[in-house]
Amino acid sequence: MPKTRLGKANAANQKVNAGGKPVGATKASCPLKDYKLVKLTVIQNATQNHVTGAKNWAAIKKATDHVIVEATTSPNTEEAWKEIKWSGDAGTLVKGKLNQRRLSRNTSKKYHVETELGGVKDYVDVWVIWATITILTKDTDKIPENSAKFLHSYDGTEILGVRYYNNGNAAAGKVAPFATITPKGVHEVVKSGWEFKRECFARVWKGGKKFQPGDGPDDYWNTKWGNDTSLPRFLKLIPDSKDEIYDLDGPSIEGRTTYDVEIYYNFRQWIEWTGGTDGKFCSAYAPWYFKGHWRSVVRDPPKVTMVDVGKGNIKLPDRSYFHPSSEG
Repeated sequence: MPKTRLGKANAANQKVNAGGKPVGATKASCPLKDYKLVKLTVIQNATQNHVTGAKNWAAIKKATDHVIVEATTSPNTEEAWKEIKWSGDAGTLVKGKLNQRRLSRNTSKKYHVETELGGVKDYVDVWVIWATITILTKDTDKIPENSAKFLHSYDGTEILGVRYYNNGNAAAGKVAPFATITPKGVHEVVKSGWEFKRECFARVWKGGKKFQPGDGPDDYWNTKWGNDTSLPRFLKLIPDSKDEIYDLDGPSIEGRTTYDVEIYYNFRQWIEWTGGTDGKFCSAYAPWYFKGHWRSVVRDPPKVTMVDVGKGNIKLPDRSYFHPSSEG
């Protein structure tokens, strides 16, 4: 029986194109590339120093220098980056970098940035932090519950404002500065690295003479600001559930000499966060003042004749009140 030639006959009956290939014949289709997300991370202007949680990052509020978030893909190519899906607080695109987004630091807030590619998802939370300081200076103000306490210092109470003691021979201006850190809930994430700083600009006279003029730590007639940060026992620097940290101070006047005493202090307080990548300053200045006069023991009786404490700074005098003709 003759052999059949169906295969060849079928091939012969097919139409061919100009190149001699059968019409309708196709190459094997190339599979779609398998793009996948590898990770999402922060690459610039935020840190995980003093930050709790693998997905949390922090940066101090600043008008410039955006936080940069970057997605890594497999393959890590521009074609893959085009397919990234951004959601949440996605910020704005970094020019020429399809896998990067930038987040403004101009406002204190929490950013939640999400990405997805190839069924793989990732996210980061970026906390832009800032502190707002309040200085409590009045006797009608209540010392915050979580603040340190004065205990037996001065008049032996926790009442703020001007307090006289020692039978009117001494007085203090008791203040309770505290700082509220934003955004809300930051106490669960940024628990350490906080500092509550204070500087003093002093003018003190005794008997019309400048008392220890200079700008050293033990001088009391200054030409510039000097460090006056509180001792550790007066500071509470771990944010509480209100996102607050605390300080206490109580400058005082008490004469124990035969000389009249005059005190004028300007203070300014601020917050630092030591985890910052480009500086520590984490608040505006909060100014306050204390001033007082004490009449000497040559008068009857010796006593405080004037004392005041309040918010803001005052003009510091260049001459003694009791002895205006003195050159100091």
